[in-house]
Amino acid sequence: MAGVTVQTAETEYAVTTTELKNHLKIDNSDDDAELTVIQKAVHNWAKRTTGRSITTQTLNMFIDSVYQPDIVIKEGAYIGIDQDINRRSIILPESPVASITHVKYYDDDDTATTYAATKYYLDNAAVPAKFVLRQGESYPTGLRVANALEIRYVAGYGASSAVPQDIKLACLSYAANLYEHRGDTLDGKPIVAPPTAVQLIRPYVIHQFSTHPYRGTAHFGGLYG
Repeated sequence: MAGVTVQTAETEYAVTTTELKNHLKIDNSDDDAELTVIQKAVHNWAKRTTGRSITTQTLNMFIDSVYQPDIVIKEGAYIGIDQDINRRSIILPESPVASITHVKYYDDDDTATTYAATKYYLDNAAVPAKFVLRQGESYPTGLRVANALEIRYVAGYGASSAVPQDIKLACLSYAANLYEHRGDTLDGKPIVAPPTAVQLIRPYVIHQFSTHPYRGTAHFGGLYG
């Protein structure tokens, strides 16, 4: 089953404890343990809602198959106006992506081979970011039927200080709601993100329409299929 696993988890969050305390006007340490839980909760909410990595983490993406692995990519327009230029690319979930650490492929004996970095490059101007084959290169052959290709990459905006202010403010707004109503429900309903937080974070949401975005990504032309 293809998918994404965490190789190295983030050590910073969308908002710092100091930012959270300042926003909530707390000047003591009585609720520090609870604030830490809220801090992580709103960080994870921001990740799930946007489909992005917020602070730096290292991810492993596995996909089951690649597009036409035995056909070397030709130069120039050779299919015509319907040419799918994304056939040489693989989408990397949870942008932004800072770098690709390595790419490995596995044969039926589960032997891993490192794919040369000279054969591909990272397109991180796109959202989501993409692994892209260089001209004249092809995907490896003789791959096992599942989790055949492993792409390890570093994702996230960086440290907490590098997180966009809109995302920070959305997290702070939600955190204030959770702190104010901790242990409660509103009219019998669970506490949800307030409209202000939702509006602030909405422009950062990455939309995709697949129920399984990691299966054969390149096989489907580099698009979620």
